[in-house]
This record gives sequence, structure tokens and C-alpha cells, in this order.
Amino acid sequence: SPSHEDVVNMLAENDHNVWARDRVKQGWTYGPQQDIKAKRSPFLVPYSLLEERSRKLGRENVRDAVCTLLVYGYSLEWHQMASVEKCRVFRPDKSYAVIQGKWYFEFEVLTAGSMRVGWARPGCGPDKELGSDDQAFTFDGSEAQWCHQGAEPLGRTWQKGNVVGCLLDMDERTMVVTLNGEVLFNDRGSELVAKDFEAKDGWKFVGVNQVGRLNLGRHADSLQFFTVCGQQEGYRPFAANMARDPALWMSWRQPQFVSIQPDDPNFQVNLNVERATLWGRRQLMMLLNM
Repeated sequence: SPSHEDVVNMLAENDHNVWARDRVKQGWTYGPQQDIKAKRSPFLVPYSLLEERSRKLGRENVRDAVCTLLVYGYSLEWHQMASVEKCRVFRPDKSYAVIQGKWYFEFEVLTAGSMRVGWARPGCGPDKELGSDDQAFTFDGSEAQWCHQGAEPLGRTWQKGNVVGCLLDMDERTMVVTLNGEVLFNDRGSELVAKDFEAKDGWKFVGVNQVGRLNLGRHADSLQFFTVCGQQEGYRPFAANMARDPALWMSWRQPQFVSIQPDDPNFQVNLNVERATLWGRRQLMMLLNM
């Protein structure tokens, strides 16, 4: 029935997330090609980004198990919770962190809501708000704030279509932010939004929430304001030496790989004891990842 198809879709996504969670624990990372020795897989992406062929195969496997459970007397229903607002964090693999040199990238604002863009340490995780601790320096243009272990005023608010420039000097250990080619100043009248920060682990670009277009400058002429506020000072596009733009990890603030627990109030199981078997119960345990 349509309601059972909804259950199949939810369990197929859960099955993929459980698989991905286990791979991550084993040290696997995303790669465009399957590489067992290097522990890289093209399937290590959020379920919504899987190609349709892979999702269809997963749904078919789960559908067979669900049908078997129905035959043995189980009733499976999924009650969708009200949606909860979450934020996404986009970041590259830690191997892209830079430890020296002067680097520049741009971020075009496509929706002028709450977003943060800037630089983060390799160990920056998705479980904390960017800029709330010492793991990231970010600009929130919707609030005109610079965020690092708190927030302070910086420049002016952005508008849809504006372009943010993020400049990082690892040699002098300074950061600068521009908006449409104009340097933004803080309340102290300084263009240096960060200085004398720890440099040993390197830094990488990071962004969060809403919609924007990230340009790392693999093709330098595609950068709109690089010649105005970066090139003359000796900065280089972040992706200047890359054959292709790096793949980005997308994370939820809350853990993305969450199993459906047996006591989940939104998942109900009714058992016809007369028709249930030990094998049927084992199938249910497998689906619920108990």
C-alpha cells in the first residue's frame, strides 16, 4: 500500500545511513571511484545525493523484507514528526587544509538569509554552530557579524547577489573579508578581522545554510573581484592548482547517521503472535538495526 511504500523509503534511507556510519567509523571517506585499499567510496554521500539506481536497489531489498514481515503478521507504520529546522555545514576533506601562503575564494549570496562563510580548522565538526568556538572564523552577512568564540560587528549586511571575498594569509596569520570588492572594517576600524591565530594544523574554507554559490577560483577569470582585492596583494585562488573542485562534505548540526530505535515513538509495530516466528522477529531486528 502507499503507506507501506513510505515505510520502505524511510527504512531504505536508514539502511544507507547505518552502512555509511559504519564505513566512516572504519576510516572510509568519499571518492569519485571505488578504492578499497584507500577506503574511498562514491556511495558515501547523503541518501538524497545517491544516484537513482542505487536508491532503487536499496528500496527493493528493504521492500522484500517488509513484505515478508507483513506475511508473518507484522503491521508497520511510520508517523512523520513535524519538521525541525536544521543547518547544513559544507566543508572539504581535511587534506585540503592550507598551512602556508595567501589564499582567496568568493561566495555569491543567492538567498540573503542567515549564512556563515569563512575558514575552519580541520577538526571543525558539524555539532556546534560555526564561530561559536575556536574552530572557525566566519562572516554572517545577514547580521553583519564576524563570528569566532562569539560575534562582533563587521561591515554591513549583504543582499541577494552580493559577493563575499574571503582572504587568508597563513604567513602573516591574518584574515580579511570583502563585500563586492570593498574591504569590511570592524568596530576598531581595522580591516584585519583575525590575526595571530594558530596555524600549525592549517585552515580550510567552510560555509553553512541558505543558498550560495562557492567559487574557489579553479578558473581565476571566473572570480568577480579577485583582481580588485586579492591579486595585487599576492593572494592566490584557493583552487589554483586543482584539476577539479574538491568534493564537499555536507553535514547536519545533529548527527546525520541516526538509527531507528525500537522505542522510537514515531515507529509502531503490532505483532500477530499466532503468525509470528523467530525468523520474522529477526528480520524486524535487522531492519531496526538493534
